[in-house]
Amino acid sequence: MQSLYNSLKEKTLLIVEDDESTLNSLHKVLSLYFKEVHSASNTYDALFLFNKYENDIVLSDIQVPGIDGLSFIEKIKRIKKDTYCIVMTAFNNEVYLDRAVEVGISLYLKKPIDMDEILVSVASFCLKEKEKDTAIVLGQSYSYDLVKNIILKDNKSINLTKKELLVMALLLKNKDSYVSFEVLEQVVWQDDASSDAIRMVILGLRKKLFSSLIENRKGLGYRINLE
Repeated sequence: MQSLYNSLKEKTLLIVEDDESTLNSLHKVLSLYFKEVHSASNTYDALFLFNKYENDIVLSDIQVPGIDGLSFIEKIKRIKKDTYCIVMTAFNNEVYLDRAVEVGISLYLKKPIDMDEILVSVASFCLKEKEKDTAIVLGQSYSYDLVKNIILKDNKSINLTKKELLVMALLLKNKDSYVSFEVLEQVVWQDDASSDAIRMVILGLRKKLFSSLIENRKGLGYRINLE
């Protein structure tokens, strides 16, 4: 379990809770796991702190002084859309729950708080975010692993030649533009290569992956077509 929590050491947390005892308890425990923990007893101070630190995770009670917790989260999402937001409440209220879904709450907790539930949920989110940073989704269940430099389909490696991998790496590096024959020749072959040789590698990639992945335009070259 501790290895799961290691990813939290890179993240900053903002706690919003008006009950002093609960706030102090949360701050004390969660400070052991996160890189930094900031806390506020009302949403006005919390918004000031968030604007200053742009925390990765926000943990807020729904009923706090200032604007309510859900309206606060709405403001947070406008500032930093990918913030992982958790709300706490002592009440079973379907109106709150429905609105929490609309706002984009990541986790809805009923008090008293289960600390492990918070930690596991946030750690799982952090691991998924880390996976996104090391892979590019190509479409149709294919992905490119940036660390291992391999193509995967449903997490199984696809057997590509050295030239095919070099072409894919070059196209992905320049995914927003076309790569010309001349650039492919210089980077992948590092000497003169016939246009037929380049086309054969592209054809091999289209067969092993899927035909619409690589598009070409006369006079411009080839471009990766991410779905």
